[in-house]
Amino acid sequence: MSDRAAVFPWGQEPEDDWQQSLTPPGDGHGKIPKLDGRLARSQRTRAAVIEALIGLLEEGEFKPPAKVIAERSGVSTRSIFQHFPDLETLFTAAVAHGVNQFAPLVQPISDHLALPARINALARQRVELFEKAGNVYWAGQIAAPLSDTLRDTFHRVEYILRVQIEVALKPELIRLRKPKRMAIVARLAAVVGFHGWYGLRRVQGLTPGETRAAMVSFIASQLPE
Repeated sequence: MSDRAAVFPWGQEPEDDWQQSLTPPGDGHGKIPKLDGRLARSQRTRAAVIEALIGLLEEGEFKPPAKVIAERSGVSTRSIFQHFPDLETLFTAAVAHGVNQFAPLVQPISDHLALPARINALARQRVELFEKAGNVYWAGQIAAPLSDTLRDTFHRVEYILRVQIEVALKPELIRLRKPKRMAIVARLAAVVGFHGWYGLRRVQGLTPGETRAAMVSFIASQLPE
């Protein structure tokens, strides 16, 4: 069995495009190609505008006007529209970039740990992820029906979050027949995913600690004795 097959259960492997989204630019050896000055300035401006909008989204400003984005990024409004044809395009780019920025918060949980440790690690990671990425994620969810880019982005995110569950709980899940196993994974993905976190934190008003405890309790309740 290959190392990849050992990490991802039941023959599943991460999609290539998701892996590429986590790979820094360069030649594969850590060397980033040199850019001419004009292109470098253009990329810095574009990055500054995207980071400014991500910052505003994180603060709960879901539809900031171009003037506010320009002030936050330190560029002119005209410069924004030289790099993005409209605010919808900028919004899509910012949310997709922001969501991928938080990907490193999703770390593999070894199935060699005791079950309580794995459950706690999974719940802790999810709460930490959505506490940091929640507003950006929510903004993207609202816009995703109108954007192929965002739909693809969230497809990759949900894929990797689901695989994390399957890897962490493989010793318990692998004993089950596929229909039951997949039903349990689907329920867990829903409750410890973004919408589950949103319901517990934003709708029910639980604290992060209470949300984590609720996730731990639910995960344990779904696993076979």
